[in-house]
Amino acid sequence: MPKNKFNLGEIVTFKSHPLLYDYYIRGDGKLVPPFLVISEIEFENKSKKVVEEVTGSKIAEKVKYKCVFFDDNRSQFKEVFVYQSMLESFKSICIARNNEVDKKETYESLISEASLYTVPNYEYSKIVYFKTKKFEIFKKRISVRQIKKKNKIIDKEIIQYVVNYATPDFVLTGIKKQIPENKFYSNGDKRKISSEILYKVKWFNSNQMKFSEQFLPSECFMKEQPFQTIIKHNHDSNEKESGK
Repeated sequence: MPKNKFNLGEIVTFKSHPLLYDYYIRGDGKLVPPFLVISEIEFENKSKKVVEEVTGSKIAEKVKYKCVFFDDNRSQFKEVFVYQSMLESFKSICIARNNEVDKKETYESLISEASLYTVPNYEYSKIVYFKTKKFEIFKKRISVRQIKKKNKIIDKEIIQYVVNYATPDFVLTGIKKQIPENKFYSNGDKRKISSEILYKVKWFNSNQMKFSEQFLPSECFMKEQPFQTIIKHNHDSNEKESGK
């Protein structure tokens, strides 16, 4: 049976993401793929065609993931299936947390922080956060602009935040236990790994000027407030780590 490289609730991204290879985005930020959260793992059966018969070239894989991301243009969640080798872990990302990558607060502290994210316990009307929030907000784009200085034209690097796919904060409004169907093949091999608990969250949909709700796996959310505020969102410092 094939092995899954990533787990439920893990933050990943498409392997073409520019921040896998550099600290800054160069070019159009709209062309950058989103960070994703794994919501389900599927294993193809033995009869799945993974090699093209004429050329002998690989065209598919035995492990694929259902991933969730937030479309901030429509203010809604979307799902996509992606094969394993097309994904990379958030641990491989290079995000410059400040405008200088050699300072103490670099991308490494964000990766360490995200490694400690925990699933929130369910509590009606509690505020929770989609796991990719901080990664999307901290993305930066670098460009070069020509400016005139002392009668000379010089190139100046401009650093800007690129916050597409950033999520709002969500409020818990419901919970249900999921009973997945067809978890195993007839020979006993595992077909899929999916969440046991789904959380229903509510948020303001600014695109449609209404409030939206959706059920998602509890593993998609974290209890840690990503940005400090004068008044803390939730007073739950004694909360247990697991939401199950």
